[in-house]
Amino acid sequence: MARQKRKDVYDSLYSALEAKGLTAAYFLDLLDQYMVLWDIQKKLTADIKKRGPVVEWQNGANQKGLRKNDSVVELPKISKRMTDILRQLEIDCYIEVTPPKGDDSDDEDIGL
Repeated sequence: MARQKRKDVYDSLYSALEAKGLTAAYFLDLLDQYMVLWDIQKKLTADIKKRGPVVEWQNGANQKGLRKNDSVVELPKISKRMTDILRQLEIDCYIEVTPPKGDDSDDEDIGL
């Protein structure tokens, strides 16, 4: 799966808003909120990849153990809010994705 760039995501969503005539300040503010959450989602995902779903903690010389990574807990909340914003923008099913040039991985027959 190709890694999405922030500008591409923003441009795609902005184009969808333009196509629906939803370019008032309210909708653009929601789009900006979505992009802030998109940034947070990328950071949470990177943290989970780096540290894993369980992290060590140490609270002094004798107190240590394992606990779940807070990013694992926060990621679904951020994703849900992003989905809510897309629904408010009325573009939850209208996101144009243009595959990168030379990427034919989607054409592979997987036998379904």
